[in-house]
Amino acid sequence: MRTPRSSRTPSIGPAALAVIGLIGIAIGAAIKTGFIQIRRGGGASGDSSSVVVRTGAGDVVMADSSSGTARTTPPAPSPRTPPALAADTLLPPAATEDSNAVRPTATELTELSSALIVPVAGVLPKDLLDTFDEPRGTRRHNALDIPAPRGTPVLSATDGRLERMFTSEAGGLMVYASDPTGRFVLMYAHLDRYADGLSDGIPLRRGDTIGYVGTTGNAPPEVPHLHFGIARTNNVGRWWTGTPVDPRPLLRR
Repeated sequence: MRTPRSSRTPSIGPAALAVIGLIGIAIGAAIKTGFIQIRRGGGASGDSSSVVVRTGAGDVVMADSSSGTARTTPPAPSPRTPPALAADTLLPPAATEDSNAVRPTATELTELSSALIVPVAGVLPKDLLDTFDEPRGTRRHNALDIPAPRGTPVLSATDGRLERMFTSEAGGLMVYASDPTGRFVLMYAHLDRYADGLSDGIPLRRGDTIGYVGTTGNAPPEVPHLHFGIARTNNVGRWWTGTPVDPRPLLRR
Protein backbone atom coordinates (compact mmCIF):
# COMPACT_ATOMS: atom_id res chain seq x y z
CA MET A 1 0.00 0.00 0.00
CA ARG A 2 1.37 3.41 -1.10
CA THR A 3 1.75 6.23 1.36
CA PRO A 4 0.12 9.41 -0.06
CA ARG A 5 2.47 12.33 -0.63
CA SER A 6 1.94 15.43 1.42
CA SER A 7 0.34 18.33 -0.51
CA ARG A 8 1.85 20.85 1.86
CA THR A 9 4.15 23.44 0.16
CA PRO A 10 7.65 23.38 1.64
CA SER A 11 8.37 26.47 3.69
CA ILE A 12 11.24 28.82 2.84
CA GLY A 13 13.79 28.85 5.57
CA PRO A 14 15.58 31.86 7.04
CA ALA A 15 18.71 31.19 4.95
CA ALA A 16 16.76 31.24 1.69
CA LEU A 17 15.01 34.46 2.68
CA ALA A 18 18.37 36.05 3.44
CA VAL A 19 19.72 35.07 0.00
CA ILE A 20 16.63 36.49 -1.75
CA GLY A 21 17.00 39.74 0.20
CA LEU A 22 20.66 40.06 -0.80
CA ILE A 23 19.77 39.51 -4.46
CA GLY A 24 17.14 42.26 -4.27
CA ILE A 25 19.61 44.69 -2.70
CA ALA A 26 22.20 43.90 -5.39
CA ILE A 27 19.71 44.50 -8.22
CA GLY A 28 18.62 47.80 -6.67
CA ALA A 29 22.23 48.95 -6.34
CA ALA A 30 22.96 47.98 -9.96
CA ILE A 31 20.00 50.03 -11.21
CA LYS A 32 20.96 53.01 -9.05
CA THR A 33 24.58 53.03 -10.27
CA GLY A 34 23.59 52.58 -13.91
CA PHE A 35 25.03 49.08 -14.32
CA ILE A 36 21.48 47.96 -15.07
CA GLN A 37 19.48 50.58 -16.99
CA ILE A 38 15.73 50.89 -17.44
CA ARG A 39 14.89 53.12 -20.40
CA ARG A 40 11.63 54.64 -21.54
CA GLY A 41 10.76 56.33 -24.80
CA GLY A 42 9.86 60.00 -25.13
CA GLY A 43 6.18 59.42 -25.85
CA ALA A 44 3.43 59.17 -23.29
CA SER A 45 3.13 55.47 -24.09
CA GLY A 46 6.77 54.80 -23.23
CA ASP A 47 7.56 53.99 -26.89
CA SER A 48 11.32 54.20 -27.43
CA SER A 49 10.75 54.88 -31.13
CA SER A 50 9.43 58.40 -30.48
CA VAL A 51 11.04 61.80 -29.98
CA VAL A 52 9.51 64.61 -27.95
CA VAL A 53 9.98 68.13 -29.31
CA ARG A 54 9.30 70.98 -26.92
CA THR A 55 7.46 74.00 -28.30
CA GLY A 56 5.93 77.16 -26.95
CA ALA A 57 2.52 75.52 -27.39
CA GLY A 58 3.33 72.22 -25.68
CA ASP A 59 5.20 69.03 -26.51
CA VAL A 60 4.89 67.34 -29.91
CA VAL A 61 5.74 63.64 -30.27
CA MET A 62 7.17 62.44 -33.57
CA ALA A 63 8.57 59.12 -34.72
CA ASP A 64 12.30 58.57 -34.34
CA SER A 65 13.75 57.94 -37.80
CA SER A 66 16.67 56.07 -36.23
CA SER A 67 14.42 53.47 -34.58
CA GLY A 68 14.94 50.86 -37.30
CA THR A 69 17.66 49.30 -35.19
CA ALA A 70 17.53 48.79 -31.46
CA ARG A 71 19.54 51.23 -29.38
CA THR A 72 21.99 49.50 -27.09
CA THR A 73 23.33 52.62 -25.38
CA PRO A 74 21.58 55.72 -24.08
CA PRO A 75 22.25 59.07 -25.81
CA ALA A 76 25.28 60.94 -24.54
CA PRO A 77 24.50 63.48 -21.82
CA SER A 78 24.41 67.12 -22.83
CA PRO A 79 27.45 69.30 -22.14
CA ARG A 80 26.98 71.77 -19.30
CA THR A 81 25.89 75.28 -20.24
CA PRO A 82 28.56 77.90 -19.42
CA PRO A 83 27.15 80.03 -16.56
CA ALA A 84 28.02 83.22 -18.43
CA LEU A 85 25.38 82.43 -21.05
CA ALA A 86 22.69 83.36 -18.52
CA ALA A 87 23.39 86.95 -19.58
CA ASP A 88 21.97 86.19 -23.04
CA THR A 89 18.32 87.20 -22.57
CA LEU A 90 17.27 87.45 -26.21
CA LEU A 91 13.69 86.13 -25.98
CA PRO A 92 10.91 85.73 -28.54
CA PRO A 93 7.37 86.87 -27.74
CA ALA A 94 5.26 84.32 -25.90
CA ALA A 95 3.14 82.19 -28.23
CA THR A 96 0.02 83.02 -26.22
CA GLU A 97 0.53 86.71 -27.10
CA ASP A 98 1.19 86.11 -30.81
CA SER A 99 -1.65 85.92 -33.33
CA ASN A 100 0.70 84.36 -35.91
CA ALA A 101 1.81 81.51 -33.65
CA VAL A 102 0.87 78.04 -34.88
CA ARG A 103 1.36 74.72 -33.11
CA PRO A 104 3.54 72.56 -35.41
CA THR A 105 2.43 69.04 -36.27
CA ALA A 106 4.59 65.94 -35.93
CA THR A 107 4.64 65.61 -39.74
CA GLU A 108 5.87 69.20 -40.17
CA LEU A 109 8.62 68.70 -37.60
CA THR A 110 9.72 65.42 -39.17
CA GLU A 111 9.98 67.10 -42.57
CA LEU A 112 11.95 70.01 -41.13
CA SER A 113 14.25 67.71 -39.16
CA SER A 114 15.20 65.76 -42.29
CA ALA A 115 16.38 68.99 -43.93
CA LEU A 116 18.34 70.54 -41.02
CA ILE A 117 22.06 70.70 -40.30
CA VAL A 118 23.80 72.19 -37.26
CA PRO A 119 24.22 75.87 -38.20
CA VAL A 120 27.76 76.28 -36.82
CA ALA A 121 30.68 74.80 -38.71
CA GLY A 122 32.45 71.99 -36.84
CA VAL A 123 29.79 71.51 -34.15
CA LEU A 124 28.32 68.00 -33.93
CA PRO A 125 24.70 67.28 -32.93
CA LYS A 126 25.87 65.40 -29.83
CA ASP A 127 27.66 68.53 -28.60
CA LEU A 128 24.59 70.79 -28.59
CA LEU A 129 23.64 72.35 -25.27
CA ASP A 130 20.14 71.76 -23.93
CA THR A 131 19.24 75.44 -23.44
CA PHE A 132 15.67 75.68 -24.75
CA ASP A 133 14.02 75.37 -21.33
CA GLU A 134 16.59 77.34 -19.37
CA PRO A 135 15.30 80.44 -17.57
CA ARG A 136 16.70 83.68 -18.98
CA GLY A 137 15.52 86.67 -17.05
CA THR A 138 11.87 86.05 -16.19
CA ARG A 139 11.05 83.73 -19.11
CA ARG A 140 12.12 80.55 -20.88
CA HIS A 141 15.00 80.90 -23.33
CA ASN A 142 13.20 79.11 -26.22
CA ALA A 143 16.37 78.78 -28.33
CA LEU A 144 19.74 77.04 -28.57
CA ASP A 145 22.98 78.72 -27.62
CA ILE A 146 25.82 77.14 -29.61
CA PRO A 147 29.26 78.25 -28.31
CA ALA A 148 32.12 78.31 -30.82
CA PRO A 149 35.30 80.34 -31.35
CA ARG A 150 34.76 83.88 -32.57
CA GLY A 151 34.72 83.98 -36.36
CA THR A 152 33.49 80.39 -36.84
CA PRO A 153 31.24 80.28 -39.94
CA VAL A 154 27.50 80.33 -39.27
CA LEU A 155 25.68 78.18 -41.83
CA SER A 156 22.16 78.26 -43.19
CA ALA A 157 20.56 75.30 -41.42
CA THR A 158 18.27 74.52 -44.36
CA ASP A 159 17.28 75.72 -47.81
CA GLY A 160 14.99 78.72 -47.84
CA ARG A 161 15.01 82.48 -48.14
CA LEU A 162 16.66 85.26 -46.20
CA GLU A 163 13.71 87.24 -44.87
CA ARG A 164 15.51 90.01 -42.99
CA MET A 165 18.94 91.17 -41.88
CA PHE A 166 18.29 92.95 -38.62
CA THR A 167 20.19 94.63 -35.79
CA SER A 168 18.75 94.77 -32.28
CA GLU A 169 19.97 95.76 -28.83
CA ALA A 170 19.53 92.22 -27.52
CA GLY A 171 20.39 90.13 -30.59
CA GLY A 172 23.06 92.28 -32.20
CA LEU A 173 23.59 91.38 -35.85
CA MET A 174 20.82 88.94 -36.79
CA VAL A 175 19.51 86.97 -39.75
CA TYR A 176 15.91 85.80 -40.04
CA ALA A 177 15.28 83.16 -42.72
CA SER A 178 12.36 80.98 -43.77
CA ASP A 179 12.41 77.29 -44.66
CA PRO A 180 11.28 76.10 -48.15
CA THR A 181 7.72 75.37 -46.96
CA GLY A 182 7.14 78.86 -45.60
CA ARG A 183 6.05 77.41 -42.26
CA PHE A 184 9.13 78.02 -40.13
CA VAL A 185 11.32 81.04 -39.39
CA LEU A 186 14.94 80.40 -38.37
CA MET A 187 16.78 83.05 -36.37
CA TYR A 188 20.54 83.46 -36.14
CA ALA A 189 21.76 86.07 -33.62
CA HIS A 190 24.87 87.64 -32.01
CA LEU A 191 26.81 87.44 -35.31
CA ASP A 192 30.25 89.02 -35.36
CA ARG A 193 29.66 90.08 -38.97
CA TYR A 194 27.63 89.07 -42.00
CA ALA A 195 28.95 87.03 -44.90
CA ASP A 196 29.59 89.01 -48.09
CA GLY A 197 26.77 89.23 -50.60
CA LEU A 198 23.82 88.90 -48.23
CA SER A 199 20.66 90.92 -48.77
CA ASP A 200 17.01 90.62 -47.84
CA GLY A 201 15.04 88.24 -50.05
CA ILE A 202 17.90 86.19 -51.50
CA PRO A 203 17.54 82.39 -51.68
CA LEU A 204 19.62 80.34 -49.26
CA ARG A 205 20.98 76.86 -49.70
CA ARG A 206 21.65 74.56 -46.77
CA GLY A 207 25.27 75.02 -45.71
CA ASP A 208 25.66 78.53 -47.15
CA THR A 209 27.76 80.77 -44.90
CA ILE A 210 25.56 83.63 -43.71
CA GLY A 211 27.79 85.10 -41.03
CA TYR A 212 30.30 84.42 -38.27
CA VAL A 213 29.99 83.60 -34.56
CA GLY A 214 30.38 86.63 -32.33
CA THR A 215 29.10 88.45 -29.25
CA THR A 216 27.09 91.37 -30.60
CA GLY A 217 23.97 92.42 -28.72
CA ASN A 218 23.72 91.27 -25.11
CA ALA A 219 25.90 88.15 -25.56
CA PRO A 220 28.59 87.80 -22.87
CA PRO A 221 31.90 88.97 -24.41
CA GLU A 222 33.81 85.97 -23.06
CA VAL A 223 31.47 83.35 -24.60
CA PRO A 224 31.09 83.80 -28.37
CA HIS A 225 28.08 81.80 -29.52
CA LEU A 226 25.23 81.56 -31.98
CA HIS A 227 21.73 82.07 -30.62
CA PHE A 228 19.66 79.83 -32.89
CA GLY A 229 15.88 79.80 -32.79
CA ILE A 230 13.10 78.19 -34.80
CA ALA A 231 9.44 79.28 -34.80
CA ARG A 232 6.30 77.96 -36.50
CA THR A 233 4.28 80.82 -37.93
CA ASN A 234 1.42 81.38 -40.33
CA ASN A 235 3.15 84.44 -41.81
CA VAL A 236 6.91 84.37 -42.48
CA GLY A 237 6.59 88.00 -43.57
CA ARG A 238 6.25 88.78 -39.87
CA TRP A 239 9.61 87.13 -39.25
CA TRP A 240 9.79 87.98 -35.54
CA THR A 241 6.63 86.01 -34.67
CA GLY A 242 5.67 82.35 -34.20
CA THR A 243 5.59 79.43 -31.77
CA PRO A 244 9.12 78.62 -30.53
CA VAL A 245 10.32 75.10 -31.38
CA ASP A 246 13.27 73.36 -29.70
CA PRO A 247 15.86 72.79 -32.49
CA ARG A 248 17.96 70.33 -30.49
CA PRO A 249 15.90 67.12 -30.85
CA LEU A 250 15.39 67.92 -34.54
CA LEU A 251 19.14 68.21 -35.08
CA ARG A 252 20.03 65.13 -32.98
CA ARG A 253 17.73 62.64 -34.75
